[in-house]
Amino acid sequence: MDKKSEKKVLIIEDDQSLASAYRLKLSPVFNTQGAVTGDEGLKIAFDWLPDLILLDLFLPGKSGQEVLTELKKHAKTKKTPVIVLTNLEGHCDQMKKIGAADCLIKTEISIEDVLKKITSFL
Repeated sequence: MDKKSEKKVLIIEDDQSLASAYRLKLSPVFNTQGAVTGDEGLKIAFDWLPDLILLDLFLPGKSGQEVLTELKKHAKTKKTPVIVLTNLEGHCDQMKKIGAADCLIKTEISIEDVLKKITSFL
């Protein structure tokens, strides 16, 4: 992509090194913001209205599942695609039932795979 997209991606991830790696890969292509807690992620999501949200399942404070549930209940964000990131495969079916657009297992994907997945939704 020659030109940066106007699309906005919110990364809610408490692992700072992983969050930085995602932002480094995504920011040349998308407008990105990050949050390290579920509460912070919800505030940014409701104020900034991203086009897509990357959501870690295990966060301090509100869990990724609680964040996803709130996002899907809120009129401003209920149609926003949310890609859940987890280390545990067993949680993906539940996250999709709640409304996740997709669920990716961190240990089975590269950051390049995440970029491709985001691009497929946007």
